[in-house]
Amino acid sequence: MAAVSAPSGRSLIGKLSVALQGRARARGRGPSRVAAFLAEHTGTLAALGFADAAAWHAGVTWGLLATAACALVADFKLQG
Repeated sequence: MAAVSAPSGRSLIGKLSVALQGRARARGRGPSRVAAFLAEHTGTLAALGFADAAAWHAGVTWGLLATAACALVADFKLQG
């Protein structure tokens, strides 16, 4: 599965990420860890969620396999 780019700022999560980054800049610091996490992982985790939901429409077996695969990919993505 390919990684997805960070939200553009139009979605609710994108707006939150932009607001957190702006607040950190106003305080004279770099982006917060939360803002960096959101910018890096939100798109990928949303794509995994959509892929998992789509697999459940194909049946229980495919849904369970996709859930396991998505959990492994998400864990690898978050843990490094």
